Amino acid sequence: MRDRWRSTAWIAALTLCVSVTAGTLVARAAGWDIAAVVDDLFGARREKKVAGPQAPAISFIDSPSPTCYQPIGSADTCYITWSYLQVSAGSSNYVVSMTVSIDGRLRAYHSGFFQTSMMIPGDMYGPGFRVACGLRNAAGMGKTYAYIIHARESSGQSAANFGSVTCPGVWLAFAPLARR
Repeated sequence: MRDRWRSTAWIAALTLCVSVTAGTLVARAAGWDIAAVVDDLFGARREKKVAGPQAPAISFIDSPSPTCYQPIGSADTCYITWSYLQVSAGSSNYVVSMTVSIDGRLRAYHSGFFQTSMMIPGDMYGPGFRVACGLRNAAGMGKTYAYIIHARESSGQSAANFGSVTCPGVWLAFAPLARR
């Protein structure tokens, strides 16, 4: 009877070890954090990461620096443009959407359909996104605009590029009020 209990205990311990090992391998493959409770030198119990998360492969955005140009020197009209915008999804995912926002205002929305990358040439936006140049400061520059390029993919992950671009300033000419 005693040998029977020993063999049952060994089988139970072996089953427990196999199931913990299998669970750990599944968790590592899925990219989950695995924490174990350990005692440090002073007897305090702490959690320690046994296997760190696998960094999810999220979208990658390639966007060269934007330019802000003023086609007519005396007008308060500038255009912000990029030479191209490119988004690539992580492995086995698809690009769902890409948006361009300037100063918190949505300026462009592109959606993908079962594609792993998306390239938008700068010519697609025509002259660019129209903005006010702003008054010329001491450095000769005008208003600075913040932009966000945001991409989402089919796994629910997203990526964003942030930045700012400064436009050339405009001289404001005051003409005296003349009576005839």
